[in-house]
Amino acid sequence: MRKRSAALSTLATLAAWLVGCQVIAPLPGVGGEGGDPTTDGNGGAVDGGERQASQGSETVPAPPEGPCEVAACSTHCARSMDLCELTPQYPSVETCCAVCEAMPSPAAYAGCRPVETGDPAGCTGSGLLGPSGGDGCIGQCEAICTLYAAVCPDMPPDLASCVAMCSPWSTSDVFNACSTLKAEGSFECRLQQIYLALGEPDPAKRAGACHDILQGRCPKPECEIGDD
Repeated sequence: MRKRSAALSTLATLAAWLVGCQVIAPLPGVGGEGGDPTTDGNGGAVDGGERQASQGSETVPAPPEGPCEVAACSTHCARSMDLCELTPQYPSVETCCAVCEAMPSPAAYAGCRPVETGDPAGCTGSGLLGPSGGDGCIGQCEAICTLYAAVCPDMPPDLASCVAMCSPWSTSDVFNACSTLKAEGSFECRLQQIYLALGEPDPAKRAGACHDILQGRCPKPECEIGDD
């Protein structure tokens, strides 16, 4: 689907934009000298359930398990899409992965937003609008401004100014990424616009969405909840 491929393309752009912020972990299963009991005898190495197959001098990592490239994001997104089906916090699992992996620390983002219940308030608390910040957690404003800066890199304000500007934005106890909103200027409408921009391959339309994010215009949401 167009939206899914666009979200994956946008995720690659976000990864490139954030490369200076991310800490890339070394590949697991790189054996030392001598016999390694984790080798399978066929040129592959098994470490913690992850397999690396050797091809000549190159090592090819096994594909990640789950929908996202980052394991913590996969857990977060899979549980969110499963438990919060009636009150979705993301329009698609691809969007959830793009959001989580765009954060300065995807693991911290997911860890501060455990998906433990499917009730509307619980789902909202486990989504992007969940924590208000503090205790090492990325708050609502920092999260939404991080996404805004990644999706709209050519548009001011900078991250710090955006965080200060977003503090008075109104929000509610329950957010549904797939509902039609009418509260112009709200956190929720801006977040839905960001979701649309993440899946928009047309630069001109994405620029229009960037303007609408700042103005808080409410879009018609595009969701893939329930799609195979």
